[in-house]
Amino acid sequence: MIRRQSLQTSAISYLGVGLGYINVVLLFPKLFEPEQFGLTRILIAVVGVSAQFALVGLTNTIIRFFPRFKEGDEKRHHGILGWALMSGLIGTMVLALVLLVAKPWVVSEFQDKSGLFVNFYYLLFPLLLFEICTQIFASYTRALYLSVVNVLFREFFLRAATTLLILLYQFHVIDFQLFMQLFVGQFGFMVFGLAAYLKVVGRFSLHINRSFLTPTLRKELSGFRLFTFLSSISTLALTYIDIIMITSMMGLEQTAFYSVGFYMAALLNIPKQALTNISLPVVSDAWQRNDTETIQTIYTKTSINQLLLGVLIFVGLWSNQANIFQLLPEAYSGGKWVLFFAALARLADVGFGINGGIITTSKLYRFDTYSNFVLLVVTVLLNLILIPIYGIVGAAIATAISLLSFNVSKFIFLRVKFGLSPFSWKSLAAIVLGFASFGVASLLPNQSPSLIIDMVLRSLIVLAVFVPAALVLNLSEDLTKFLKDILAHIKNS
Repeated sequence: MIRRQSLQTSAISYLGVGLGYINVVLLFPKLFEPEQFGLTRILIAVVGVSAQFALVGLTNTIIRFFPRFKEGDEKRHHGILGWALMSGLIGTMVLALVLLVAKPWVVSEFQDKSGLFVNFYYLLFPLLLFEICTQIFASYTRALYLSVVNVLFREFFLRAATTLLILLYQFHVIDFQLFMQLFVGQFGFMVFGLAAYLKVVGRFSLHINRSFLTPTLRKELSGFRLFTFLSSISTLALTYIDIIMITSMMGLEQTAFYSVGFYMAALLNIPKQALTNISLPVVSDAWQRNDTETIQTIYTKTSINQLLLGVLIFVGLWSNQANIFQLLPEAYSGGKWVLFFAALARLADVGFGINGGIITTSKLYRFDTYSNFVLLVVTVLLNLILIPIYGIVGAAIATAISLLSFNVSKFIFLRVKFGLSPFSWKSLAAIVLGFASFGVASLLPNQSPSLIIDMVLRSLIVLAVFVPAALVLNLSEDLTKFLKDILAHIKNS
């Protein structure tokens, strides 16, 4: 089940990434002013971080406690969805008030270098509400092993809708103000889509079984939410704090330049998102049974699968970086080293498997909270030090240092406390194959002036070296079986 759903979600995610590449790398830089493009990034970044303050660890709590809620009530699960939505909406109202009170500070901090953000500040409020509901529905569908629909909406629908909006703007059907309003509105449509899907499959219920929510259980839920809250904040900080700080310190234009390189690096994270969405409910159930053998198996498989795909994507991107940035306006060329360090950071993150998820769903989840808090502090400090020195590249370096240190600490913790480790000789072999495929691809003479031909040839060389060697060494049983199944299907068709 994990293999099938993770492959499905990965396929949808990469389809969405194709659309995202068209939007972020091709359309936004060419059709919008950098400040306008940067505005879309900062709105998403601010809401991404703010949402965690409204949720207060709610998404992880749904995953962790769902096995208990579903016992004795397979249809409505004792009202966990209704309870989560009520809690999330209360948090949204509190955060909305905070954002309203904070507006004078935002004006003074951002007006000079990022005035467009101040002008569209009130779009944060509906976007925050939509994001809260989306994250709750996403966690609920993950707990139900229905992650594919969430990925379909988040990774594909949103990007397809954004492409449509960009085209409407380009052909002057809508102006920029209406574009931004519809840009936020598409998140609301996603919320209604997820709710409708849950209704159709008979899993949408706002009923709350208050007798099930005993004082003891409420105390457990509150304690877990509080301790996982900082984990959620820190995780989102790594994704968004650099964008927020760049916008504040350097302006929306630099935010746009940074976002292009950072978005391309995010390709490496897709396999992890897919595997985590499917694996965490299984890990949570395994902890309930104290089945560390199953957890070790999932830990090892997610690590090597993510590392193989991560190395392959990293090598493919860096082999083609010269071509990629020639497709962009000259002003975006500074994103080259943002891509390198951001991709390196993501490679370190995916290579360690689902270590954070294993800790979060275990009885020692507090370690994840403490380490995430330290990570948050370190990330902010590194950005404060490196952005003034190296600009947007400094932000990418800060992310790389933070993510590597963070994952090493979680690896050591799981090794010492539970005897769990994701690595083997296969991990080293995957990295060596990456160097080898990059080296061979680098031997290809530049196919100028045809950038597309050059990119295709280099990508084929990387694949021709990396994939057969990985199959011969059987570095991933899951990927080997998947490719054999495809070949068998083609042979029989």
